[in-house]
Amino acid sequence: MSRALKIILLFTMPMMLIGCNVFGKTLIVKAIVDEREEMIEEMPAKAGISLKIKFIHSVQKTPVEEDLEFDGAVWIVHRTRYKSQGVGLPFMESDGDFRREGDWFVMDGMERRIERLSLRTGLGTQLTLELDGKEIKLYEMFEPGTRIDLVVE
Repeated sequence: MSRALKIILLFTMPMMLIGCNVFGKTLIVKAIVDEREEMIEEMPAKAGISLKIKFIHSVQKTPVEEDLEFDGAVWIVHRTRYKSQGVGLPFMESDGDFRREGDWFVMDGMERRIERLSLRTGLGTQLTLELDGKEIKLYEMFEPGTRIDLVVE
C-alpha cells in the first residue's frame, strides 16, 4: 500500500465510521407493553432531530401540538400550540411568548430542556409523533395506558 493511500485512509476512515454511527448513539422510540420493550423507531441520535407531539387534550378535548428538537443530549421544547386554554396548558408570561394565531393559542420561545421523554397513550387522545417528518400514530398501534419512551443508548 502506498504512503499516499495510507494517509488518505488515516484521515477518511474516522469520518466514514462516524457517518455510519459506529461511535455515536442511537435514538430509540419504544413502547413498554406488559413489561417488555417493543421497538417502534430508531435513528442516529444527532443534534437537530425534530419531534412534534400531537394529541387531544384529555380534559379540554381539543388538539395540542408541541414542537421539540433534540440537541444531541436533551430534548428542547420550543413551542406549544393549542385550541383552548385550560388545565395543564402554558399561559404565563414566564412560559414564553404567548400569542393568538387564528383559532390557536401559541406559546413560543419556551426553551424547556427535558432529559427523559416518556409519554402514555390515552383513551381518545390520539397520541401521534412526527419524528423528523415521519408520522407515527401511536394511538392506532397501542392500547390506552401504554408507556412510550424516547431514549438515547
